[in-house]
Order: sequence, then structure tokens, then C-alpha cells
Amino acid sequence: MTDSTTTVVDNQEEPVTASGGTPWKRTAIIVIVVMLLIVLLPIVIALLATQGQPLENFAAVIQIIRDVFIIFLTLQGVMIILALAVLIAQVARLINLLQSEVKPILKNTQDTVNTAAGTVRFVGKNVTEPIVKISGFMAGASVLVGHLFGIRRAIRPVKPEEKDKA
Repeated sequence: MTDSTTTVVDNQEEPVTASGGTPWKRTAIIVIVVMLLIVLLPIVIALLATQGQPLENFAAVIQIIRDVFIIFLTLQGVMIILALAVLIAQVARLINLLQSEVKPILKNTQDTVNTAAGTVRFVGKNVTEPIVKISGFMAGASVLVGHLFGIRRAIRPVKPEEKDKA
């Protein structure tokens, strides 16, 4: 019989898709295949277009492929610059968030801690310290009374019948 309040934690693995891979692996493979198609497809099309053509046309096709790659790399550079701009904007928003929301929260927390420290000092000075002083006085008074009664017993004359018992 198992207790209903206890839970057993199994080693959880990533979900497996019908094709046998995990979702992120499948996405990575799709992205790689698409990138290879973007790069290799113009080359294959150019080679097929120049089949049976004189070499002068082949050089012109290679120049076109070169120009396409230059345009592709330029667009890629523009996309990287845009991505950096977005990243800088996000960092600026994060800094703004830290200054406008987290900093006041930390200040309020620091004020609360300082108030608690003041309360502890007040209680220590006005409650704990007098109790300790009174307890010390009472302990001293108790010892004094005990010693006074001890001195009185020592001074008190002993009766002869008590001597025999001792």
C-alpha cells in the first residue's frame, strides 16, 4: 500500500516525436537542411543552365553566382546588425527595469531590515536589559540571604542533645 502524500519522481526524458528524434533535434536538422538548400540550390541551377553552353557563358554564370553570394552575405550582415540593434534595445530595457523596479524594491527591503534592527535594539535596551538586571539582583539577593542564614546557624549555640547527634 502506498501513501497518497508521497510522489515518485521518475527520470523524465524529452518527448520523442513520431520520427524518433526530440523536437529540438528535429528543428535543428530542418534548419541545417534549409540552409544547405539556400546555398547549394543556386549552384546546381547554374550548372544545369550551363550544360552544353560555351565556356564564356559559364564564366558569366559564375559571376552571377558570385554576385548572388555577395548579395546574400550583405543581407546576412544587415540581419546581424538588426539583431544587434534589437539586443542593445533589450539590454537597455533590462537596465531600465533594474533601475525603475528592482532598485526601489531593494531600497524598501533595506529600510525594512534597518527598522527591524532598530526594533531589536529597542527591545534589547528596554525589555531584555532590565530583566537581566533584575534577575542578577535577585540571584545576588538569594545568595546573600542564604549566606546570612548560614552565618546565623553557625553563630547559634548548639544544644547538648544536638551535639550527641552530630
